[in-house]
Amino acid sequence: MKISFVIPTFNCAAWLHPAVDSCLKQSHKDIEIVIVDDASTDSTKKYLTFLDSQNDKRIKIISLSKNVGRSEARNIGNREASGDVICVLDADDLCYPKRAELTVKAFEKGVKFLYGSAIMMNALGEPIRELTADVFDKEKAENTLQNYIVHSTVAYTKEISTSFPYKSGDFSRLGIDDWMQQTEIFNSGVKLDFVPNVLSAYRVLGTSITSTRNIDDVVKLKKSVISKEEIQAV
Repeated sequence: MKISFVIPTFNCAAWLHPAVDSCLKQSHKDIEIVIVDDASTDSTKKYLTFLDSQNDKRIKIISLSKNVGRSEARNIGNREASGDVICVLDADDLCYPKRAELTVKAFEKGVKFLYGSAIMMNALGEPIRELTADVFDKEKAENTLQNYIVHSTVAYTKEISTSFPYKSGDFSRLGIDDWMQQTEIFNSGVKLDFVPNVLSAYRVLGTSITSTRNIDDVVKLKKSVISKEEIQAV
């Protein structure tokens, strides 16, 4: 089973190399790495030029001429991925060596969507605390407006990526395109499975969307989604 790591990146030159390197060090060897450069203006292009010069057939680089936002960049990467299963990875995060191996074992048993535990780390890569994966609870997710799924641990089938693309606009701007996608996938009847294993490390940065976004706008948008679901269910 082939695993595609899809990494959208925008001005993440400082973190992109370790992210890619963590994918190359997987214990499961049937992988590809799809990097979508969303028109970065930092030194990302220099690193990607170096990667391209290595002629590593596992690496596919897509350079966009204009910035389209994280949602569409990820959708482009998902469309270009050739693997049976897509593993999400943000450009400033890391995956642990057995992530692909553990993912394959789960999907061989019929899983279609998977997430796992993660380590929160600071800008220097120093661990802060562990975020332990647990059974997805829809009622808890709706009451707290959180689904407790670390996006860089998520994997789904190629079919899922086609049927449930990430939404752009405010969902992308506010960094809840993953929350929206997962909500749609769950509501379609697909089980959100998990493994307790630590699959990835999530880097906490003061410049990230989750650190700079307006929380009131996030809450308002999530509540509007939930309200529509309740109306449709009547």
